[in-house]
Parts: sequence; structure tokens; C-alpha cells
Amino acid sequence: MNTGARRVRKDRFTPLLLVGAAMIAVVAIVYLAGREFGLLARWWLFSGALAFPGFVFAGMLAGSLILTFLALILRRNRKIALLGTGVVSTGLLVALLVTAFAMPATVTPDAVPARQDGQLRVLGWNVLQGAEDAASRAALIGALQPDIVVLSELYQGNLLRDGDVPAGYVSYGVRGIAVTVLVADDLPRYRVVDADESGRTSGFVLAPEVDGAAPRIVAAHLVALSFRGDSSGRDFGLDWISSHCGSPDTIVAGDLNAVPANMPGRRLGSCRTVGAFAPSWPSMVPPLFGAAIDNVLATPEWDAARVATLDVAGIATDHRPIVADLVRR
Repeated sequence: MNTGARRVRKDRFTPLLLVGAAMIAVVAIVYLAGREFGLLARWWLFSGALAFPGFVFAGMLAGSLILTFLALILRRNRKIALLGTGVVSTGLLVALLVTAFAMPATVTPDAVPARQDGQLRVLGWNVLQGAEDAASRAALIGALQPDIVVLSELYQGNLLRDGDVPAGYVSYGVRGIAVTVLVADDLPRYRVVDADESGRTSGFVLAPEVDGAAPRIVAAHLVALSFRGDSSGRDFGLDWISSHCGSPDTIVAGDLNAVPANMPGRRLGSCRTVGAFAPSWPSMVPPLFGAAIDNVLATPEWDAARVATLDVAGIATDHRPIVADLVRR
């Protein structure tokens, strides 16, 4: 009698392990739907998790492997438990490997080919205020020779005060907004035509002084998702960008604190992501476990000949810079 009771109690572990494996599988499926189809793309902390596929899949794989190990230890003869947990573990391992192999690699600045005639090179970098000094900024700009540079977390006033505008560039900014844009002086002159004055995001819009002479530039640094899951600031910023993407011939660049999966159809208005960037944040962890929250988008007049996330030696900021070479259709 007692032996039979013990056997019944032991059998309770098998359904528990299967339920645990099934729950992990459901979360993985929902997560994949969010990444690929935008399901729950702006919902609470889930929207932030969409930025970290490598980290998420690795975490779920670890949990599933624990269940598989328990099935092996506690139910050595229970093939159904091993089968259920093993299938989920295998699926997650495949998802992690696909993520790793499909993820673009970072490149060093000297590996970026020279810009070709007819291309417009855009460089975006969150320089974390004083983390990257004028010398390091000038070195990267000098190596890449971009036409447009969007520097997040840098006030134009500080740049002008310290005389740190690189030679050959004109700087643009708005007082109180920690974003600075540098435009090569061989491009037409620009003017600020709009800026977010609500305090809920950091961004402004540049238009050429002569309409149609050059693309409009939307430079932005959006509010990050809070640890409590408040995405209102970030979503406000995404909608603000979307409203300016109704204008033709527009390029968006900056630290968006969002990934393409957070954008319906990987678009904001008429602007679409120009390519797949390797994760840019945080710079101190391998890209597989980071988030591609720095981005470049453009209206249909533009295609990307090349996009890259840069691996800069001795980087001080927590963001890797990104570069995109755009060509008119």
C-alpha cells in the first residue's frame, strides 16, 4: 500500500515538468510572433524584451534545460517527460543558433569601404555626454567621412562652447535638446523647422533652406522604456517621428530606444528601416546579447547600399556607433 502511494506521488512530477515545458514553448511562440509580426510590439516590458532576442532565447533555453535535467534525474524511465522537455529545449537551441548566425556582425571603422559617388553616408552615435571626447568623435568622423552625423546625448551648445565642431561640418541643434547634428559643408544649408517642446522626447527636424535641395533630417533620442514597463515616453517619440515621416525625402537617425519589432511593419509613417544593424547597446556585452536600438530609417526615395554597426577600440560610451550608406532610387 505504501509503495503504491509513493509511486503515485512520484508520478506527479511528470505532468509538472510537461506543463512547465509547455509554458516556456508558448512564451517562445508569442515572442517569435512579436519579433516577426509585431504582436504586442508596444506592450509593457514585453516590448523591451523584443530588443534582446539572444538574451531571451538563452534564458528560456536555460530554463528548459533545467526541466530536461529534472526529467532525467527524477524520471529516468519516463520517456514522455524527457521527450516533452527535450523537444522544447531543442527548439530553443535552434532559435538561439538562428539568431546568432542571422545577426549581422559588427565591423571596425577601417573595414568600412570608402563612400562611393552618389551615396549619402549617415553616422549615428550616442556619445553619452562627456564619455566620448572631441578627439574620439573627430577620429571616427575623419575615418568615415559621413555626410550627416547625428550625435545623441550631446548638446550643441557644449560643442560650440568648446570649439569642437569638426572642420568641414556645420552643426545644428536646439537649446535644451541633447541631440546635435553635423552636416558636411558641401551639402546645402539647413534650418530647424520643428522640435519636440513637450519634454517627453529629444528630437528636432531639419529641412534644407531651399526646398528639395537635400533630404529632411529627423534627429532623435527617444526616452527609454522604464524598469516598471512604462513605454509612454518611448511610444510618444515613435509617434512623433511617424508624424514627420509623412513628408517625402526624409531620413531618420538616432538612438530610438526601440527596435524595428516595436514599429508596425518595421515602419514609422512612410519611413522604413534601411537595413539590419547589429546590436549597438550596451557596448560592453557581446552583440548577441545586446539590442539594436540605434537605427536609420528613410522614406521610399532611399535605399541602403550598406549598413553597419561599428566596433570601436577603446569605446567609452555604452553605445556602438552605426553607419548607413544611402542611395537614391
